[in-house]
Amino acid sequence: MDHRQLRFLVALARERHFGRAAERVNVTQPTLSARLKQLEQELGTPLIRRGRRFEGFTQEGQRVLAHARRILSEFDELYAELDPTQGPSGWLTIGIVPSALSEVASRLARLRAAFPALRLRVREYTALALMQALADEEVDLAISYLDLPAAEPFVARPLFEEQYSVLASPSVVLSEPINWASLAGQPLYMLTSDMQQHQLIRARLEREGANTEAVVEVDSMAMLIVLLKQDRAVTVVPERLAATLTDEPLACHALPPLPTPSRLGLLWKRRDYQLARLSAVLGVF
Repeated sequence: MDHRQLRFLVALARERHFGRAAERVNVTQPTLSARLKQLEQELGTPLIRRGRRFEGFTQEGQRVLAHARRILSEFDELYAELDPTQGPSGWLTIGIVPSALSEVASRLARLRAAFPALRLRVREYTALALMQALADEEVDLAISYLDLPAAEPFVARPLFEEQYSVLASPSVVLSEPINWASLAGQPLYMLTSDMQQHQLIRARLEREGANTEAVVEVDSMAMLIVLLKQDRAVTVVPERLAATLTDEPLACHALPPLPTPSRLGLLWKRRDYQLARLSAVLGVF
């Protein structure tokens, strides 16, 4: 077994496709497949469920994958410690819920300036999927809702509370004063129902008696904004994101503050030994 086999395994977990995984690690697909089969032979157990295409990992494969991620993180830490003048290096993966898009965007430039050798990967998840990804070490750091049972096992640092604004196409006329009830009867764009923000907004609309149905649901905040520009409709977004869209061809209206807003913040896995790369990022974040 060598670290390249482990990198191939992690790449396959990320891409869930043999060809794309091979491209990620700059080898041919036959080479990647052969090295992974060699790893299975060395360990004496199947790791990958194969059919005509990649079908997932066996239980043993999931355990090996967790160890592989940990070992590769320690490799990156070792290289950084051998040349401490370079500061944190290697990849750091940040998982976010869509509501945190503006928050992470405002901080990436700061991280890049502080740690030029560090490479950052940002992935978008539902809140529950993000908690699982953090537990499985698919991500190193998360920005998510803190008031969820699934967040309790992790170390948390609050960042902000979520309030909302309405974004509306220019041709949409909302009743005054603009509040949650103003959305009644309007065609509504929303994130998909498995997203925590969808559930929070839907609950508020129902509480205010604003009976309106989603006409479009998407799983990305960026896609939500792009599609809204092409239609006569409205959406509800975090006010922090709305503040970054002042030059967009959409009307923006702040909604009355929620009395008990949801909290979002940083989450990371509790360890006896914290990775130096993560510790450095937390110091800047």
